[in-house]
Amino acid sequence: MKFDNRRIGQMIKEARKTRGMTQMGLSELIGVSYQQVQKYEKGSDNISVERLKQIAKAVEVPITLFFPAMETVAEAPAAYGKAPKDETELLRLYRRIKSRKTKKAVLELLKTFSSK
Repeated sequence: MKFDNRRIGQMIKEARKTRGMTQMGLSELIGVSYQQVQKYEKGSDNISVERLKQIAKAVEVPITLFFPAMETVAEAPAAYGKAPKDETELLRLYRRIKSRKTKKAVLELLKTFSSK
């Protein structure tokens, strides 16, 4: 269980930093002290599902990011029908990229390909 707390804490820290957010900023958004955010990020305190939902919303990531073994696409079905398997795979792989710079590079590459 301790390993899961550390892994989730690291993911929270990465998502927070990706958004350019401080521990204080996150703590204000979710209604806890910055020391409590530190404990979450270190994995020394358990996080309830409700608190994890608040954190996911604050750092603008889907809550499923914290549960990679589930690897599901959680959005509502597209208005034009079910996404093809390759598009679902593309989204799944993109969501696993941790680096904001890498995600940006992938998007730029896709924009380049799609404009030709």
